[in-house]
Amino acid sequence: MNKKIVKTLGLASVLGASTAMGATTIGLATAPLLTIGTQSLNTSAVTTGLGVNAGKVWYDIADNTDASLNAVPVLAGALDMSVVPGFTAATAGVYHMRIDYTNAIFKTSIVASDVINGGAGTTTAAVQSGGAAGQSQVIFSMTQSTAAQAITDAIAVPLVDLAVLGTATAGVTISFYTTASQAVNAVSGTALASKTQNLVAFGDIVTPTLTATAVEADVASAFTKYSKKNATNNASATDASFGAITHPLNAVSTIDRSGTLATAGSAFAAATTVATLSGDLSHGTWFMDTTALCPLAGAAGTTAIAAAQKLTLNAAKTSGTIGGSIFGTSTFFCNVIDTTSAIPEGAYTLGITYAAAAAGDLLQTYGGGSLGSISRNGTTNQINYLTTFTGYNQKVILTNRGSIAGTYAFSLQTEADTTAVLGTAATGTLAANSVTVLKVADIMTLTGKTRASATFTAVLAPANVGVATTQVNLSDGATDTVTYRN
Repeated sequence: MNKKIVKTLGLASVLGASTAMGATTIGLATAPLLTIGTQSLNTSAVTTGLGVNAGKVWYDIADNTDASLNAVPVLAGALDMSVVPGFTAATAGVYHMRIDYTNAIFKTSIVASDVINGGAGTTTAAVQSGGAAGQSQVIFSMTQSTAAQAITDAIAVPLVDLAVLGTATAGVTISFYTTASQAVNAVSGTALASKTQNLVAFGDIVTPTLTATAVEADVASAFTKYSKKNATNNASATDASFGAITHPLNAVSTIDRSGTLATAGSAFAAATTVATLSGDLSHGTWFMDTTALCPLAGAAGTTAIAAAQKLTLNAAKTSGTIGGSIFGTSTFFCNVIDTTSAIPEGAYTLGITYAAAAAGDLLQTYGGGSLGSISRNGTTNQINYLTTFTGYNQKVILTNRGSIAGTYAFSLQTEADTTAVLGTAATGTLAANSVTVLKVADIMTLTGKTRASATFTAVLAPANVGVATTQVNLSDGATDTVTYRN
């Protein structure tokens, strides 16, 4: 269940006057938007729906005059509606007002005294049907008992509370009819005036946002250091900054249960919220820092890192956790290495298990996402011509002059009328201080033409890699050799 914000769209609004009699539409002047943090939508503060509203969870909203525990508080009067019907009613004249909620119900029964005429005359209201707690409709019989109702007179319907259906948009329709039968049956075309308005909408208080970062392990160090382009705050390339997690507030300022502006702390309990980083964490120390420079690792990667900033790793070192009290303020994930162990390639994801700010509150949830990745740099060569023509015997010669082994791979590019399938020799390992000779027929199988281009990559330093092709014409023994520069 998502932890959301409740946004009221002109809940305390004035339905503007119409000067025409008959079937008119009530105009709308919207009050300033009211936004509420729904951490206070609490399972201990719900109203039971009646009839068609039964069997659903209706969360309570109440203004400051209501002492209901855990109900979302709004400023006193914020739930009030003021309606200008836009027609006159003579003394002793009778008409009917119908209120229908969508995805909302009365938390407290509405009664006749809840309807107030703000004009010179007095309107005596009587509940004709509905209006009980748990219902979503009420019809009032309205009688002008003193002076006539003027066309500009407003009718106030002050409510101290309401209950909303989960995170569904809630709205209201207010209609006026001449007869009780028309009001009860909502007979089409008979309303003196009618208006439908959205009242409450929902959105997250905070939106967890991940920024993924791709970093490289450097082949020149046998992958025991990060590439200098990824080194963040030290020349020795012993630390790297991975992705970041932030909790930006909703663009609209929200009000929490105390009536003050909501913060990320209103959205979740940091002390018991946990982030889990998944991936290969077997190298070095993983921790969080306040900036992408990862200064906690120190200029040489040797400064002690506070225990609270470190991730707690599982036994297999495939995941690590850290509490919300840290990642709520230190947004960057960092790794500092020991320069003796090789840095593995891999991808990293982050998931967060949020804890409610108060028992029973709706939860902020986050499905997780990519935090970043580690790759190893190396060598790339473009081989312009490879062929499987039966009149040629072509081979690829790969040299590794270095002291460490490294993997290699071919990818192919063909003409539009040719398809290629990689063979068993298209990937493999080049042993240290070795020469590897591959038959082109073992690298690829072509359908269509017998020629293709290839991209060769090796996780080895460019200075240690040699790539060449040799081609023998089987009809005359002529040999053609091409050497490719890195």
